[in-house]
Amino acid sequence: MTNGIQKTIKNIHMNKKLFSVLMIVSFTAIAITGFRKIHGQVVCFGDSITHGAQVDGHSWVYFLSKDHPKIDFINAGRNGRKTADKEELLPVLKKYPDANYYLIFLGVNDLKDGNDSMVNTCITNMQWMINEIRKVNSKAHIILLAPSDINLETMNDLNRGKKYNENTKRSLYKLKERYEELAKTKHTGFISLLHVVSKPNYADGLHPNIAGQKEIAKAVWKGLKKYF
Repeated sequence: MTNGIQKTIKNIHMNKKLFSVLMIVSFTAIAITGFRKIHGQVVCFGDSITHGAQVDGHSWVYFLSKDHPKIDFINAGRNGRKTADKEELLPVLKKYPDANYYLIFLGVNDLKDGNDSMVNTCITNMQWMINEIRKVNSKAHIILLAPSDINLETMNDLNRGKKYNENTKRSLYKLKERYEELAKTKHTGFISLLHVVSKPNYADGLHPNIAGQKEIAKAVWKGLKKYF
């Protein structure tokens, strides 16, 4: 075997070893980066669906916490909250000023007997909340969650009396589009939950049951992974 061939073979072996080392380093760096990113606080600011009405507090936040215990999912939901109650975000920001993520799941309570004007108000209120979060924590990831749909076929009398109706449903579809536009304009994340809950999985036509909450948790996690 000539010296030239031996030298070529030797170089090939060296290059293979170098490639292997580089691959190991790269995968290690990715693993470490990912490990760091999935740690931290995720504040979930929402209404009764986030709080856990009709499911004894076992909302989508509960299931995310259970399935991903290394992440600190914080349930900041309240029954009946609207985007119009935007100033309720301020004490939450004061309590969790360094959270890595703020997820906002609001809108359906604003849209009782909904119309375009109500949708516009939701957008104005959401803009305010985005701005307030960035005043406190400019590095945080903000993710807008378009609310889940309602099921008029199984809507109970109590919620019908509150005027959750066909106008609400139409407005929720418009809100989803407007939230998505707002997310692009304000450079936030966006996850649509509009079609996530299966029709049978509404406890009262408005609130998801346990199975519906699990569907939301799965969809939120799938969307979140794009931002980790």
